[in-house]
Amino acid sequence: MAEDLVGPDLFDEDYLWFMGDLLEERSDSEVELIVRLLGLPPESELLDAPCGHGRIANRVSSLGYRVTGLDSTALFLDLARKDAAARGVEVEYVEGDLRELPFEARFDAVLNWFTSFGYFDDEGNRRVLEGFRRVLKPGGTLLIEQASREFLLANLPSTGQAVWLAERGDDLMLDKVSFDPLAGRSHTERIMVRDGKIRRVEFSLAQPTAADLAGMLREAGFEDVRALDETGERFTTRSRRLIMLAR
Repeated sequence: MAEDLVGPDLFDEDYLWFMGDLLEERSDSEVELIVRLLGLPPESELLDAPCGHGRIANRVSSLGYRVTGLDSTALFLDLARKDAAARGVEVEYVEGDLRELPFEARFDAVLNWFTSFGYFDDEGNRRVLEGFRRVLKPGGTLLIEQASREFLLANLPSTGQAVWLAERGDDLMLDKVSFDPLAGRSHTERIMVRDGKIRRVEFSLAQPTAADLAGMLREAGFEDVRALDETGERFTTRSRRLIMLAR
């Protein structure tokens, strides 16, 4: 049985408290990049999985695309629906597991954005990719966007642990990130200080190289796999982000 390596308390209200403004700042430019890379006409049907609080799905819907968003966090889906109503767009939001997508050959494209792949064990991650292939129409396109493993390794200090800090007023979120080269996974200890209260969560994330992820995609049934950087240009070892485009 595939194992879930991230707890239910990782993506919650605290996550949005610290990450919400950063995500909103980048959303318009990301949607512009997504639409350009997909090259699909309006009325095409897209799946955003996981969709989080709808920041991508609702914007894409406003451009005339038919969008479905799937996520396992009820709080995020409620926020996504409220934002869709405020924007005057219609998006179908579904609560579900990435490993058990409840669709068949329905979509022209699938989006898996902002380091949303790799949170399961190897079997679970394979099931996610196979599910993406299954829900796409013949000739459909998958976009996976995530942090670059090469960039992480290049910026790990000699201690083997990188530290990332986010602040909001007097509140702090600290990520202590290490990497296991044998497992090909990063491990993060997240410490959040909010309203004077301290909370800790830990999670593990598979971070395959571009070549390894391309191989996984081909095994899942994809062809014409390309590795791009955060601007949509050819991926290099100096790229901050990795976008895999597969058909």
